[in-house]
Amino acid sequence: MTEKNSKDEIDVLSLFSLIGKKTNSLLVLIINFFISFLNLIVSLLYLVKRNYLILLISLLIGSLIGYFYEKNLYVPKYQTTLTLSPNFGSTYHLYENIKFYQSLIRQEDFEKLSDILKIDSTEAKSLLSISIEPYKNEELNLKGFEQLLNMADSNTGLTLTYSEYADKIPFESYISHVIKLNLSNNKIPPQLEHSIITALEKNKYYRDKKNTYLKNLKIKREYVEASIQKIDTLLFAKKGTDNDAFNRKNLGTTILLDKSQNTNLKLKLFDNYSTLNNELIYINNELNKKANIINIISSFPMIAEISNENKSPNIVIGLFLFLFTLIIILFKRINALLGQDPNFKIKLVNYKK
Repeated sequence: MTEKNSKDEIDVLSLFSLIGKKTNSLLVLIINFFISFLNLIVSLLYLVKRNYLILLISLLIGSLIGYFYEKNLYVPKYQTTLTLSPNFGSTYHLYENIKFYQSLIRQEDFEKLSDILKIDSTEAKSLLSISIEPYKNEELNLKGFEQLLNMADSNTGLTLTYSEYADKIPFESYISHVIKLNLSNNKIPPQLEHSIITALEKNKYYRDKKNTYLKNLKIKREYVEASIQKIDTLLFAKKGTDNDAFNRKNLGTTILLDKSQNTNLKLKLFDNYSTLNNELIYINNELNKKANIINIISSFPMIAEISNENKSPNIVIGLFLFLFTLIIILFKRINALLGQDPNFKIKLVNYKK
């Protein structure tokens, strides 16, 4: 029993000794790494000190090149946006128009572009690119995904993910769309916005579709307003004169209702009254939203903003040339060491095991 205990003690001591050695080796390795890193920094500083004149000249030359580029070669680009909400299925047509304008810009057919957009040739040449994309609202996408899950069967609901749903939403399904315009100057052609919208507003198919839709809405509104007026007379007319007048207009068979039946009738009329009022609110909103083939959510601003803002090229180029020169000096130093000793090798870090 005593021999067994002594063996266990020896094993534990050996284990602690091994752990201590490994820990010591790891600490030595970390310390040597930091020492090597500091030696590298000191060596670089020594190289900078020895070659400070060359490095200073490279920094100055780089700064001068950056300054020259900023003043003479740098061409700022400007960007602006126009947000639209197409109606009556005109979204696809709007996208095709924007693609056509972009193709004319790419082909540099500025004469045709200026003729179509009703802008002068100088303004047409200032257009660098034009593009369109849907305005994606995460909240609306989530609501749409929730509605889809509620309508889907159990198997589809388990397999369908939000990322798959969001990727497959067609651009026509989005309410708003953003037109991005890149220009060579900050002056936006004043006629451009009107020309983009008029191209759709003049389309006979969309005009007829709009007029028919608005006509039907107005007929529906008249019917709803008449229904509201009749229910309003039944529910809120004063007893006496108004009711007598209403009864005189509706001479004929008189239906006598008890108190409970009369209360139920009033409740039903009031429910219909609320429903018709909500319907009238919806119709008025639709008449407002669908008054145009394409609605302007956000117009072009007066002037465009810089899209490629210059980030002090004199400093950036100066630092780049400084580092490039330092790397050349470093390689030159390594080459000198290799020339002195062809068998030169980097020594490994030694530490006690």
